[in-house]
Amino acid sequence: MIITFAWTTEVFLAGTKTVTRRDWSDRTFAQWYRAWDTNRLVHDAYDKSPRCGGRKVGTFKLTARPYRERLGDFPESDLADEGGLWETVQEYIDLQGGQPDQVLTVVRFCKL
Repeated sequence: MIITFAWTTEVFLAGTKTVTRRDWSDRTFAQWYRAWDTNRLVHDAYDKSPRCGGRKVGTFKLTARPYRERLGDFPESDLADEGGLWETVQEYIDLQGGQPDQVLTVVRFCKL
């Protein structure tokens, strides 16, 4: 499986991004959840979707079972783990549409 990092490719490659939040369908969430449960922990990182000409830029290993979390419960400590691109949690929430009750999938990983 893959995750595309698009505009966060640089911080992924630098190793400063160790968590990502995704607005995934129940089906996609279940696939990643099962990957953890079946010990399929290493996955590919792309700069954008391969269907749009993206290229593989690296690999990463899951460090926790993916889970879902309300944006309003986003811990301030995750700002650095998201790559340090946002000054505040509210800035990140605004980027995602400004809805604190929106639930996203949280994927924790380390770059290999």
